[in-house]
Amino acid sequence: MSIKVKGAGEIVSAMRELGDQKAMRRAMRGALRGAAKPMLAMAKAGVPVDKGDLKRSLKIATAKRQRGDRDKFGVVLGIDVNEQPATYRVRKTDSGGRKKGSGKGGYYRDPGVAGVGPMIEFGTPQEPPVPFMRRAFDALGEQSIRLFGRLAGPAIEKEAAKIARRKVRSK
Repeated sequence: MSIKVKGAGEIVSAMRELGDQKAMRRAMRGALRGAAKPMLAMAKAGVPVDKGDLKRSLKIATAKRQRGDRDKFGVVLGIDVNEQPATYRVRKTDSGGRKKGSGKGGYYRDPGVAGVGPMIEFGTPQEPPVPFMRRAFDALGEQSIRLFGRLAGPAIEKEAAKIARRKVRSK
């Protein structure tokens, strides 16, 4: 999901005048991360815990930019696939070995948290859905947008002060 903020163009223009694109993105990402933290906490609280891999994997990360999108920035609230990545595992047979014809032997692909997360969120034919992410977004989406608005101004001012101090030192 992508959210557009009215007035963001003016913010970008003001930060461009300061002359530091990285500082602008750093300020905005910091505000976005701060705004997403309550939603992350609620999503983690709603995850059913078996081993805890899925709960640990929920994180806020920097969104990747496309080529040419210098002014765009963002964060992603989701599953870190490195927490418990997909792996191929040996399936033991009824007799304990891996011989052909002695039960369900061989290998299978364990989907890891990135494969299990959507199954829990949306359900399967055997299991009902447990919408931990959707519930957090529905409950805190509007609040997070307002929180971003409150956090963005001070973040920009802080970065602008850093830029001004650097300009004074370099003279």
